[in-house]
Amino acid sequence: MILYAVRTKGYSGLGKSWEIDAGTDAGALPQTIVSPVDGAEMVLVPGGEFTMGIDQEELYQLFILDDRENPVFATEVPATRINLDAYYIDRYPVTNFQYRKFMEATGHRAPMLLDHPDWGQPLQPVVFVGWDDARAYAKWAGKTLPGEAHWEKAARGTDGRWWAWGDEFSPDRCNSREYGLEHTSQIGTFDKGVSPYGCYDMCGNVWEMCEGRWLDDSLPMRGGCFLGSATFVRVTCRWTPEDPVNGAHWLGFRCVKARAY
Repeated sequence: MILYAVRTKGYSGLGKSWEIDAGTDAGALPQTIVSPVDGAEMVLVPGGEFTMGIDQEELYQLFILDDRENPVFATEVPATRINLDAYYIDRYPVTNFQYRKFMEATGHRAPMLLDHPDWGQPLQPVVFVGWDDARAYAKWAGKTLPGEAHWEKAARGTDGRWWAWGDEFSPDRCNSREYGLEHTSQIGTFDKGVSPYGCYDMCGNVWEMCEGRWLDDSLPMRGGCFLGSATFVRVTCRWTPEDPVNGAHWLGFRCVKARAY
C-alpha cells in the first residue's frame, strides 16, 4: 500500500504550515492533492529535465508568424535543459472565491474589480493584485509563487511545445484575443487546452506572476491573457506589467508546493 499525506502543523490567522509527506511504504507521489488551507486542487509535476525557452530557429518562425520582429520574444532564447525536483502546482489560477477567504483570514486589502459583476464572479481568476499581494496569499496558503522554470515545465511538459496542448494554435482552447471574450473566463472552461500535467489556463485568460528577474531586471509574468494574440499566449512568452504593485485587469497568479524530503 502506498501512503502519502498532507500534514498540517498548526493554524493562525496567517494560515497553516503543511507539508507533503511520504508514508512508510515506497511508491509514486499521488497525481493530485488538495491544499488544506485554500482548498486548491494541485497537480504533480514529476522531477526530471525539460527544455526551457526556444532556439534561434523557433524565434525566426515566431517573427514570421507575428509578421514582425518582436524583441521581447528574443528573451526566450536560448533553449536550455533544466532539471527540477518533483513539485505540485495549482491546477487553476487563484480565484476570487479563494482570495476572499484569504482576505477574511488576514485582513489583506481588497483588489479592484472584486465586486464587479463582470470580473468578480467566484470562479473567475482574481485580478488587480501585485506581487506582494500574491506572495502574501501564497504564504497564507503554505505555498509559494512559482519560479519561471517551475511555471514553464507545468505548462509545456518535456516535449518543447509552444502552447499547453501542442504546437498548433487553436482559438477554442484558450481565452485569447482570437476567442473574443474580452474579459476573464471562469476556471475549468477550456478542457481541450490543459497542459500535459492537467493545468488549466496556462495559455490566455490572465498573465500569471512568477518569481525571478528578466529584461531590465523586471519581474516576470507568464502565459498571456484574454487580450493577447496567439504568439503572446505561448508558454515561453514573458512580459511584465507597468504596475507590479497593483497589477492589472489581466494579471493573476497560481501557487506551487515543493515535496517534503
